[in-house]
Amino acid sequence: MRTETPFLTRMAPGLAILLAIGCAGTIRGLAQGSLSAEASKVLSRMDARSRTLSTLSADLKQTKKIVVIDEVSEKTGQLYYKKSSRKSTFKVIYHAPDRRILLLEKGKVRILEPRIKRYQVIDTGNGSATTELPLFWIGQSGRSIRRDYDVRHVKTDLIDGQPTSLLELNPRSAAVKNLFSQIRLWVDHTHWIPIQTRLIEASEDHLTILLSDIKINPRLPNQIFELEVPQDFERIEQKLPPSR
Repeated sequence: MRTETPFLTRMAPGLAILLAIGCAGTIRGLAQGSLSAEASKVLSRMDARSRTLSTLSADLKQTKKIVVIDEVSEKTGQLYYKKSSRKSTFKVIYHAPDRRILLLEKGKVRILEPRIKRYQVIDTGNGSATTELPLFWIGQSGRSIRRDYDVRHVKTDLIDGQPTSLLELNPRSAAVKNLFSQIRLWVDHTHWIPIQTRLIEASEDHLTILLSDIKINPRLPNQIFELEVPQDFERIEQKLPPSR
């Protein structure tokens, strides 16, 4: 049976999906390629949004496609985000096909699986390659994206009837390239955040994350970002090795 743990650990925050909530590139000194006017406009709007975004909630649909066997799996749930002066936090509550809760903060991924009574804590550490890679790109500034990726504006596209700008991101870091050969962001023209993200592996397998019913800066109680672990759950702690 296929297990998702290796996939989660590869992407863990920092794909913090949660996934790399900090997004700190390791090659900031490299020369940046020129941007088209369209790409520059989108990144500037994302910069402005990142400065004003403190909380977010949305419905989430996550689709994983394995191309060679034409296998598609889906998960649905809710996404919550909050940002403070010290850190950003994501919480994902999957409802289908199985209930699963993920709490993602910089350096840590916590996974609660009620069906099998298991609780995992994954320490991504400061040296992990996954800390260079955001999963949702929510709260990410256009400046940080341009720093770590070669960015191309592909086209204007409709996602769920909403006009978006499709950006193609090609990672400069070899560590990120080992995870994904290309990343695509569909940035909506209302909130200027990616409402759809696609992470593409060299094999062409890909993970697509679609957000809907997005609420910007809602009041979110602190309890949303807590994680209660029953006493009878198996507890597993794992530390990812440093990237090479």
